[in-house]
Amino acid sequence: MANLAAANVMHRKTRTAVSVLAVAMEVAMVMLLVGMANGTLGDIADRLQNVGADVLFQPPDASLILGATSAVMPVRFVELMKEVAGVRDVAPVLNWHVSNIKGESRAVNLWAIDYPSFQRISGGLDIIQGQGLEGPDTLVMDTVLAGATGVKVGETLPMLNRQFKVAGICRAGAGGRMYARLEDIQEAIGTPEKASFFLVKGTSALEADRLTSDLQAKFKGYKITPMAQVSKVMQQNAVGLQQFKEALTGIAVVISFMVVLLAMYTTIIERTREIGILRAIGAGQATVVRLVIEESALICAAGVVVGILIAIGGSWYLPRVFPTLAVTLSRQWAVIASALGLFGGLLGSIYPALKAARMDPVQALNFE
Repeated sequence: MANLAAANVMHRKTRTAVSVLAVAMEVAMVMLLVGMANGTLGDIADRLQNVGADVLFQPPDASLILGATSAVMPVRFVELMKEVAGVRDVAPVLNWHVSNIKGESRAVNLWAIDYPSFQRISGGLDIIQGQGLEGPDTLVMDTVLAGATGVKVGETLPMLNRQFKVAGICRAGAGGRMYARLEDIQEAIGTPEKASFFLVKGTSALEADRLTSDLQAKFKGYKITPMAQVSKVMQQNAVGLQQFKEALTGIAVVISFMVVLLAMYTTIIERTREIGILRAIGAGQATVVRLVIEESALICAAGVVVGILIAIGGSWYLPRVFPTLAVTLSRQWAVIASALGLFGGLLGSIYPALKAARMDPVQALNFE
């Protein structure tokens, strides 16, 4: 019967190919969309952790998605934090969301920094072309964003009703995609002596948890997170992420269910006489049901394999088309997407299988 199921699947190659592709797209969609969500959060967390700070200090109810963080905290908090035992240095950062570069829509985090304190914490920007933030209204852009936008050292970018000169290109992988001087952005957006968050360096990286507790005791209600836990906290607290994943899995099951239901139902109608012959030579209802489910299982299994390959290809291709996009595929979601494709497909094959098994052999043989 297994050979018969395979032969039936290959008999109508076009329909089989379309069904396999539909299941594959469902699997690839789940893997890639979740991969983009996780990749974006992971990229933000990695760049924060690579700065070199031990603790991230934010205002109450702030989001770890830094693009949603505004300049609401006074810079004088730097001196207050230095009064806490274990604090070696503090760097204020004003985060600004840049939405347009050279006339193209972008979603980029600009970090306005106090460079001396930022340098003490992180070691400074790794400039590979041009120079750092040497004068007023200057910018430094990382290599990924510079490659994506085609911006060169020396170009002028209009932003915040000013003309900012790109002074240098730095190595990507830490902090923001763009950097400017703290005082320039404060003046441009009308928030003097304000910051979005603070990077805190302790006397020992091993004491980050204790430092977090000591800061929390002094600054009650503020959001203070050890850098080592940023990724975990971000995944847990990302607003709407869990609901997005649940909705996506539900859509995936429906797609697989409908595709296989339609494919197997039309197949049963077209093969009414064949089913009648099987029943006439002694095949029972259970045999017919098993045959139909085996066919759908082969289609779904092929779709899962193709879908995983499409997702792997997409995770390689998308960042090359959109350099600032991060896609992180995981084995967990590959298994979940595969299970959803198989479950939805097998669920969709139940009705056609039962319909085929209940056919009257005599009527089926007389079917035209």
